[in-house]
Amino acid sequence: MSDDAIISMLEQRDESGLRAIEQQYGNAGRHIAAQILGSDEDAQEVFQDTLLRIWNAIPPERPQNLFAYLCTVLRRISYNKREKNIAEKRGGGQHALALDELDEITAGSDDVEDVVSERLLQDAVNQFLSGLKPEAQAIFIQRYGNLRSVAFIADAYDISESKVKVSLMRTRKKLQSFLTKEGLL
Repeated sequence: MSDDAIISMLEQRDESGLRAIEQQYGNAGRHIAAQILGSDEDAQEVFQDTLLRIWNAIPPERPQNLFAYLCTVLRRISYNKREKNIAEKRGGGQHALALDELDEITAGSDDVEDVVSERLLQDAVNQFLSGLKPEAQAIFIQRYGNLRSVAFIADAYDISESKVKVSLMRTRKKLQSFLTKEGLL
């Protein structure tokens, strides 16, 4: 089937145009995505996302070369997914979890920023951290500064995950007490 025929089907909102793209360019498209992502599962997901993007773009778009257009869209989605995957390996998902843990401390005051400037709070936390033992300070900074997982920290410092969790819990309690004493909570 020609590219013009497939594009005409898509312009008429005929879903068989997507099946024609799958049949004609599916293997090549998934291969390109797999080369970028290193995963057949991710490649399949990206190819499906590409089909959806093409479905939403035609019309009004009318590409001169359907395969080149498909490859451009597919590569863009693949590179974005690869960046997301890399970010997750570097602690993605840990950000929200770490902030939830710290939220226990500030839960008593919904508007900490209304009470004191962010800079004053940051200075107080830095002062608090400087008074900690080196190991507790390092664990706290790895978790809440670098957003590392408990497992990563345990492995990095050759200690048990339980010890990391206990250290973090004790440090959070000390921080809460310190910030309350300083009048910041």
